[in-house]
Amino acid sequence: MRPNANNVPVHAPLFPDPFVPYQCKDYVSLFAVAEANEKEIKRILSYTPFEYIDNKIVLSISDFSKTDKLSYMDCAIVVPVKYGDKYGGYYIYEYENNDAAIAAGRDLWGYPKKYSEIILKEQDGEIYGYAKKDGEVFLELKADTSKVIGKINEPKITPHYNIRTIPKATGGIYFQEIIERDTSPDFVLHNKTFLHVDVQMNGNLTQPLNQLGPITVLGGGVIKGDFYATEKNGWGKVLETIKYGESSLTSY
Repeated sequence: MRPNANNVPVHAPLFPDPFVPYQCKDYVSLFAVAEANEKEIKRILSYTPFEYIDNKIVLSISDFSKTDKLSYMDCAIVVPVKYGDKYGGYYIYEYENNDAAIAAGRDLWGYPKKYSEIILKEQDGEIYGYAKKDGEVFLELKADTSKVIGKINEPKITPHYNIRTIPKATGGIYFQEIIERDTSPDFVLHNKTFLHVDVQMNGNLTQPLNQLGPITVLGGGVIKGDFYATEKNGWGKVLETIKYGESSLTSY
């Protein structure tokens, strides 16, 4: 096959190859921890091999614009889960504003990334961010940086546990991989401030975030630091491959 003929992964990927290692200096993330609709979380997890822990969710809007290999913004909603004897986080919604970043996350590790417009700004004592798709804002986070609160109880959402699904050309699922990924050991924290965060969440047929409501925001804050996806921790680990009618565990 001729190199760079199209955007098929491996021989002519949409994203930089190899994608790892990469880094983002001066990463910023505005996040909130909330109690959500337990029934909806359980419904979402019913399609996965992951076990429900509680009804807490972590919502975030993060600035990866200074990433060295490509620039992007990220919006995510993560729930804590149990997989076997492991605990971590499962992304139930994730959005980014760069098609290469979307392709990298989906193709390599199974993150459920979709496109949206995303901003995160800090000015005049306020940090504010939103994700917007088809002209409608579906998630909005806002905090007054002077309204500092005490440390809150945050759910454990690392490592990430994702499901990468390979479909059949004729319809249906060919196989799925359960992938573990954890870049947190290499993150260099500059500062973390806990704040009262206002959350507005809407939804429609393709972004049914509203079904997670009503939510009760427990707190949140701002994280600033240097993000690294290293050769050691930036790749994912396949824990299980699920084929049609069979399941096999992969040791590592």
